[in-house]
Amino acid sequence: MIFYTVLSTFSDTTEDVSESQLLSDEDYCRDYLLNCLSDRLAETYSKFKTAKEIWDNLDAQFRKEEELSKSHIVDKFLDFKFRQDMEITPQVTDLENMRSKMNNENIGVTGIFLVGAIIYKLPAA
Repeated sequence: MIFYTVLSTFSDTTEDVSESQLLSDEDYCRDYLLNCLSDRLAETYSKFKTAKEIWDNLDAQFRKEEELSKSHIVDKFLDFKFRQDMEITPQVTDLENMRSKMNNENIGVTGIFLVGAIIYKLPAA
């Protein structure tokens, strides 16, 4: 198992490996990570010298995209308005689906807040 190379440095590792084995595993892991990426991404990430640097940068990018995704769901929820030219039931379903996605992302929306949001988002009579 070579995954330890992205989790620690040689001085931190608890694995029973020699420094030469670590370097060999490091090279293998780096090549493996680059081969798993598209050509464009592999070219971008090949500038990093170690598997750990590649892994840490991919991880940071993923977390950044995850946060942007959560922000997008909240933005969609806040921008939602009921339309008079459409039936109400599918629109309520859309709003409830957004709430479900928010809950799946650990963005809590209470029932009381949802009721208030529905009332606020209803078109003026």
